[in-house]
Amino acid sequence: MLYLGRFMTFSLLMPSYNQARFIAEAVQSVLAQEDPDWELLILDNSTDGTPAVMAKFTDPRIRFEHVPGRMDVGTCLNRMLAQAKGPCFSYIHTDNRLLPCFVGDHRKALEAHPRAVAVCDYWEISEDGRRRKLRKRPDPFPLRRLFSTDSIGVPFAATLDLAREVGGFSSDDLADDVLFVLQADALGSRVHLHKPQMEYRVHATSRFLSSGLNRVQKAIHRSVLKAALGRPAGAPDPFEGGLDKARRHVAVASRMAVIRCRSHLQHLGGVDPLWISGTGPGSFWMAWACAELHRAVAGFVDTTAIGAENRLLGLPIKDAPPHGARVLYPRSKGRTGVVQALRWITKGLPPLDHKLKRLPGDVMSGLLVPFHLRTPEATEVWIEGAGPLAAYLAYGAESVAGLRVCGFIGDESPLPSLAAEHDAKGPRWVLPD
Repeated sequence: MLYLGRFMTFSLLMPSYNQARFIAEAVQSVLAQEDPDWELLILDNSTDGTPAVMAKFTDPRIRFEHVPGRMDVGTCLNRMLAQAKGPCFSYIHTDNRLLPCFVGDHRKALEAHPRAVAVCDYWEISEDGRRRKLRKRPDPFPLRRLFSTDSIGVPFAATLDLAREVGGFSSDDLADDVLFVLQADALGSRVHLHKPQMEYRVHATSRFLSSGLNRVQKAIHRSVLKAALGRPAGAPDPFEGGLDKARRHVAVASRMAVIRCRSHLQHLGGVDPLWISGTGPGSFWMAWACAELHRAVAGFVDTTAIGAENRLLGLPIKDAPPHGARVLYPRSKGRTGVVQALRWITKGLPPLDHKLKRLPGDVMSGLLVPFHLRTPEATEVWIEGAGPLAAYLAYGAESVAGLRVCGFIGDESPLPSLAAEHDAKGPRWVLPD
């Protein structure tokens, strides 16, 4: 066992951009650490009052640098890694708070496992700092989930030696933290600190939420793809069994979607075409079910476009429906939701709509990534297959991988908005029978 030294500096790296209202709390939480041998490196690109806030802190262990002009987070982290005294570091956010045990407990974990990435449980807190939920990481963290859009990100800690071996952080990548963990996976284990170690603030101006869920999902997918392409020979396959798991998921979700859609259509009558609210998983399943029930869908209504040129699966995405249009909503609420749950139960299905409204990261990635790995440079694809699984893969290709789906190879398209061809030219993803 490599002993890192009880009294060697633990480097805390904090990229900073326009979080003046939170950064003082983050710094105070560092000053409150029970283990005092730390350094805090802050690289700030803010245009708000962050420098004035930081001028009030005089502890020599804090090194604050303001650099005008926005830098990507990966570049900031690599610059701070080059300055860190080490031998351990952790990437922390300006809007989060460390608990007093953070440095000491992560130091001990890395002393015992110097090639590991140390991850911890944490409290989720509201914008005003109130604890809302204890977030516990799975133990062990499933490899399939690690290589998915539901992966491990901040908070984590590692040694500077491991960071050098990984090659540091990726520049120009919103999922820089995820890529680091994925690339480190083949080099060492992960160690899980079960006691909560920090408070993770969720608010509208956080990088995750302000970037948009779909943009974050696409960034994580790119990181998964990059890490999978560079994964060494002989390493366990994170996508093994992914197709079978996707089949099971789709078999249930598609039945639930048809039952829900039929109920909604009864209330709307026979007016066509229909518009569907949103572009998330529930909206996709509503569009697919409409096709199964032979009802025409004109497009999606959403303020955030996720498909190429404001289109999704061949249909336009508008920020408002045309005047007088009928809109289908993919959720059931109140008494209607209770009746819907009873319908599902009587058909042997789950009573809750999680399989419809959520895009399970490991399910979609286990289906999508192996196909994308075969054509990593493609910008558009054809899908050879039929039924709800082919439609689900098409939705993932556009909404997660950022590709354009040209249509389906075969006699009939599972989505009327996309063509069915026999002799299409271009990259082709073939679903096995």
